[in-house]
Amino acid sequence: MQRLIQRTVIRAAAVALALCGAAAAQAQQVKFTGPYIGMAIGDTDLDTAFRFFGGGQFTNIFGIEGQVATYGSRTYQQGLFTYKDSAWAAGVYGTATMPVAQNFSVFGKLGVHYFRMKHDAPNGSTQDSSAELGIGVGLKWQFVPQAALRADFENIGGSGGDIISVGIQFPLNF
Repeated sequence: MQRLIQRTVIRAAAVALALCGAAAAQAQQVKFTGPYIGMAIGDTDLDTAFRFFGGGQFTNIFGIEGQVATYGSRTYQQGLFTYKDSAWAAGVYGTATMPVAQNFSVFGKLGVHYFRMKHDAPNGSTQDSSAELGIGVGLKWQFVPQAALRADFENIGGSGGDIISVGIQFPLNF
């Protein structure tokens, strides 16, 4: 059953990315521009999250973004025993951006991630990894030409996969 869900998530993300690409190609000439990198810090169910991301635009509206995110770790006691949970994810999003004012825009993201959760217990550790649908929204303020401030909300893999983060994005001008 879990494999069926994973396949469905991957297929849905592939179709969404293909549709974004097809719409972008029809709407305007496709050319990769505006590459950027960035980092963010945020909060998850486990602890403090760190995200490192990069991407660019194919058109004024549609783009792509890749990221690696750590969800932090949580250590807790149950009786005499200590347990630790940690997680991380890596993936790629198709993005859609819409300016709402000068130097201010909103964006949405849809993609697929490899998600890994680790649970350490006194009797050993277990790991669970899966392909998960990633969806997100955010705000971007380009306060100077060399940097933008971002606020993102992402959900990767349903419940427990939320990241709320604030970060900075830098253009890569070659």
